[in-house]
Amino acid sequence: MTDDYPLWHPMTDMGRYLSSPVTITEGRGSRLVDQNGREYVSANAALWNMHCGFDEPRIQAAIRAQLDRLSYGTLFRYGNEPAQLLASRLVEISPRPELTKVFYNTSGAGAVDTALKLARRYQRLIGRPERDTVAALADSYHGTLDSAMAVTGEDLEQDEYGVDRSAVMHVPTPLDERGAADALERLRAAAGRLAAVIVEPVLGSAGVLVPHEHFFSGLNDLCEANDICLIVDEVATGFGRTGSMFAAEWTGLRPDLLVMSKGINGGFLPMSAVLIHQRVWEAFAAGGAVLRTGETQAGNPLACAAALATLDVIEADDLVSRSLRSGERLTAMLTDALPRARGQALAPTGRGLMLGVGLQGPGGTVDVAQAAVVVERFRSLGVIVHLSDRGFSLMPPLIIDDDDVKLIADAAGQVFDELDLS
Repeated sequence: MTDDYPLWHPMTDMGRYLSSPVTITEGRGSRLVDQNGREYVSANAALWNMHCGFDEPRIQAAIRAQLDRLSYGTLFRYGNEPAQLLASRLVEISPRPELTKVFYNTSGAGAVDTALKLARRYQRLIGRPERDTVAALADSYHGTLDSAMAVTGEDLEQDEYGVDRSAVMHVPTPLDERGAADALERLRAAAGRLAAVIVEPVLGSAGVLVPHEHFFSGLNDLCEANDICLIVDEVATGFGRTGSMFAAEWTGLRPDLLVMSKGINGGFLPMSAVLIHQRVWEAFAAGGAVLRTGETQAGNPLACAAALATLDVIEADDLVSRSLRSGERLTAMLTDALPRARGQALAPTGRGLMLGVGLQGPGGTVDVAQAAVVVERFRSLGVIVHLSDRGFSLMPPLIIDDDDVKLIADAAGQVFDELDLS
């Protein structure tokens, strides 16, 4: 690592990065431009955020207009109009009518933190202080704030950072019917001490894994029968990413707490939110309890104005349906190219524009270093994809056009031609 580079990038091997650094200088539509003028298709939407593209004029105009009215406003004991309007809008589009309240944060991990606090405090308010454990999936990713990192199943060296996981349990990610039955049985055995179960409808960081449908249906029943708060983490899947406004719609999940970020305002400004079941609100109200958490910038009027405009763009341009169609086309093209990988690439997983492709060598799945080489090869071909433990993921902006879908698929075909994971 060179001493004269001042920036420390998150979740980044800085030695590897500085051997071939890339600084993004421009963004237009689904394309990015680096410091050398090289153009790329952003097939990861800048970490799955930019649903409406990098320069959507309607969102930009909404931010400029809000700047002229109120540039900043805290929600600590005061309201602001965009925050109130957005909360009403989010309740309207939520996948459950029982989700009646909205709490803002500035990141997905911050929203997870809030949801965990809500669930544990709820159990205490209704007289069950012994219910303090949260269950999650073994391959899950929920963020890197302390509590979000605790429920994350992915190995982030939690012990090295002193993360307390004493009130967390993980169950194997159920990818088939047998796995679903096993995971549900483990949760059933622990039900008496569970405050909540947190799940991603699609596990994005793990390489786009979709738990078996029997797990989702059984999880609903288990949580409702035992009054366990079901936290559905839609940070990555929300706002049309999987071809539905929320993945809870097609998975059938019935969240008590719905966590959202990323696509909430097209990535233009830091923002997240938790949608909260009415019974959780009523427990706080009946107990006269104040929710002792919050962020200074949460509910910022600029971020909320951007989110309102984002919802307008998603609806006006029918981006939810477009995501499903583009995803089906990209899936078909990747599947057609699979024989060129000679067994070293697996069939794409996921739905809509949230797709993962696993890689495998003679000993099975590849290691991260091998996958990183594949990701770098994509970049050399003008396509930015996301690295996963299992291979690579594709999550481009929902506005991506057919030409750029073909460009991604063509790059994948060339990568498959060159694969040598022996």
